[in-house]
Amino acid sequence: MTTERFEWLEIPEQPTQPVKKKQQPAEAVVGKRCPQCGWLDEETALQCFRCGYRYNVDHSMAERIAQLGVTLPPRLIETPQNLENFFRAHGRARAPESLPVYQLRLQAEALRLSRGFDRLICLDEIVVEHYEHQLEAALRALREMRGRALLADEVGLGKTIEAGIIMKELIHRGLVRTVLVLTPASLTEQWREELQTKFYEEFSVMEQPAAWQAVQQAEHGRWIASLDRAKLAHQRAAILARDYDLLIVDEAHKLKNRSTLAWEFVNQIRKRYVLMLTATPVQNDLMELYSLITILAPGQLGTVRAFRRHFLDGYDPRQPRNASSLRRLLNDVMIRNRRSKVNVQFPRRQAAIYHLELSEAEWRLYREVTEYIRRRFNDADSTKHLRLTLLTLQKELSSSPQALATTLRKMLADAAHGEKVRAELQRFLALAEAIPQSRKLAAVLEILDRFPGKFLIFTEYRRTQESILVGLMQRNVPAVGFHGGLDIQQKEAAIAQFRKPEAEGGARVLVSTESGAEGRNLQFCHQLINYDLPWNPMRVEQRIGRLHRLGQQHDVTIFNLSCNETIEAHVLDLLARKIRMFELVIGELDMILGNVDGAKSFEDLLREAWESASSEDDLLQRIDALGDVLVKARREYERVREANQLLDWALSER
Repeated sequence: MTTERFEWLEIPEQPTQPVKKKQQPAEAVVGKRCPQCGWLDEETALQCFRCGYRYNVDHSMAERIAQLGVTLPPRLIETPQNLENFFRAHGRARAPESLPVYQLRLQAEALRLSRGFDRLICLDEIVVEHYEHQLEAALRALREMRGRALLADEVGLGKTIEAGIIMKELIHRGLVRTVLVLTPASLTEQWREELQTKFYEEFSVMEQPAAWQAVQQAEHGRWIASLDRAKLAHQRAAILARDYDLLIVDEAHKLKNRSTLAWEFVNQIRKRYVLMLTATPVQNDLMELYSLITILAPGQLGTVRAFRRHFLDGYDPRQPRNASSLRRLLNDVMIRNRRSKVNVQFPRRQAAIYHLELSEAEWRLYREVTEYIRRRFNDADSTKHLRLTLLTLQKELSSSPQALATTLRKMLADAAHGEKVRAELQRFLALAEAIPQSRKLAAVLEILDRFPGKFLIFTEYRRTQESILVGLMQRNVPAVGFHGGLDIQQKEAAIAQFRKPEAEGGARVLVSTESGAEGRNLQFCHQLINYDLPWNPMRVEQRIGRLHRLGQQHDVTIFNLSCNETIEAHVLDLLARKIRMFELVIGELDMILGNVDGAKSFEDLLREAWESASSEDDLLQRIDALGDVLVKARREYERVREANQLLDWALSER
């Protein structure tokens, strides 16, 4: 039956030819012969033993049709000529390539059809309140400067946001896979947190040389490093061993001198795109600007000799000659927005210091514990661990008796302390526990009674936070806590409750530890209380930055609680009167503290003054000396700011 049907199907093709029956070969062949190499396999074989030909798969279309007993006309037989004719008839010059070639072509076509950098495609992937000048700066850096730009906006206009948008756009378009961010050591965590919360990019803070060994061959990676640490010999070799798609350098004015190790190190980094951020590209003279531009675009400003001859004024090295020519050259690599030119309104800051007199019990506790700390700190048997604990005690004295009591209990549980020391600690603990309500908590209640609206209260210590919440609850003030021990859902719930109006069951007060100063935008509140004061001014600035930022609709009021004749009062006096930090725009404090002499931070200098003081009078003298250093740093910043304003005036189109 099968033979008859087979023959019948061939009849339409050759109706005039006689039908022949299928002939058997003279010698029967046992098995199946490979049509590709001729190897004879068993009848049940699925694949050719010699060449790997798959009997049931690797057939041309003509072979598959032939297996069905159909004979194709010559024009449909799968020959190279017929295939070429087929694809030409359907708009193709030749047969399709392999799958990898097809995928490569698909990517090429996608790039060919893209509109280029005439618009930003990453804005839906970030959570940033961006402004028009920031978007324009990002587009200009991408479109005109090919991702190599000096972002030199004035302080507070959002250079970090501009750099983040540029970075995200390049990542989104598949142009960047590895990113290296170099910042001052004090800003590494701030950068990591900003890039994570606002741009959804996970960065690793690289602190040890061994950490770089694991990433030298990585195809993808996001890394943040301190510039001062990265330039050292034991780290620079590992960092320079690979290429980076994007390099971001914050506080780029630190590279103003081409003879420094930092400049040489950054200049040697192999990078495709590079963004350099500074609000003050000129510190002393225009040659510093030449150093920065050389990293971005070598040769853009000519040789050193030619630059000096054409653009440096012989009388004032901060003011350029041939300003119009220099402006045209800088426009290719530098973006500088000024507050007077952008449509951004900053809210004002109103700062208040609430000077408080400690109660008799609190003052006795402060005086006796401070004397104990100073005595024990200088003992011959004092260990590093003990000194750190004593430093914590000193800070907690200015926070709350409850926070102090928590640390005292931990010290009493340590068997290393002798009986005499333990008796003294036990007496301090009894004094702390006998204070039911601190003067600071009473001051908070007074402020809440006097000033309506929501309040954000910051403290360094969880135990202090708990005592504040208890005091507010006893006065029927709706309040909610925020700290690092909460999971993400609990944190979001706390912020949502604080955001909700009181009439709808929301909280009037959010009491937060330092974790609330990271990445939270709380512009719906405009009143802040610094319950206790960190010794690091940047942490104070971060607290204020949760409220005093672009998008705030009200003037921001800052209440600073200060207990007279305490170390906290001295610190507050330094910040409020010496550098006038509460008058500054966000970002200016960085610039001032960056001018402090030496490599030590303000916090280090303050701690050294406290540790080395032999008495309260000695401490006051040392703090006065530190205040002189801060005044000098502020004057230096103002001088640099004037130099850059002079440059702006000279380069502006008049």
